[in-house]
Amino acid sequence: MRPRYAPAFTRLLAAAALGLALAACTPLVVGGAATGASIVNGHRSAAAVVDDTLIKFRAEALISARKNLRRDTHVDVTSVNGLVLLTGEAGNAQYRARILRLVRSLHGVHRIIDQLRLAPPSSFASRLTDSWITLRVKSALATDGLDPAHIKVVTAHRVVYLLGIVPKSLGDKAALAASVIPHVRSIVELFQYRS
Repeated sequence: MRPRYAPAFTRLLAAAALGLALAACTPLVVGGAATGASIVNGHRSAAAVVDDTLIKFRAEALISARKNLRRDTHVDVTSVNGLVLLTGEAGNAQYRARILRLVRSLHGVHRIIDQLRLAPPSSFASRLTDSWITLRVKSALATDGLDPAHIKVVTAHRVVYLLGIVPKSLGDKAALAASVIPHVRSIVELFQYRS
């Protein structure tokens, strides 16, 4: 008997393989079920990177431990310096509120950007499109001479979120590079600017 998570894991691996095959010339790593790529570590300590990773894993564990949330939501958690971006879908307002309470309860969360939609979980095809857009944005950043390791890119519903600790000029250049990618609905800059 196969474990319950096997079909989802198989689909995830297939999507990752397809994404990497489609972007064979781009040295990127697709991480987890989220459509974000790379570790943002350019101007952060190893402790900050570890803290953000723990926030992500703990939040995902808290959400998936609740049967109704696991069944009726799809939530991607991204954390950069304690700024937590929540993307995906929640089946109703009560689920969204519960997710926000769970994430707020975590040590190290300084601010939450709630971009959860009140809708059923998105389709595999929609998530694959978002993954493809993320890969294209990361490739555009590298092509424009930006170090993709300094900027976290997350795509949800064709909206591109840019996060990281960068100078304003670099953030502006990254947003411009992302804006020319086909099928991008909008760009949301969540940078923490440094001088």
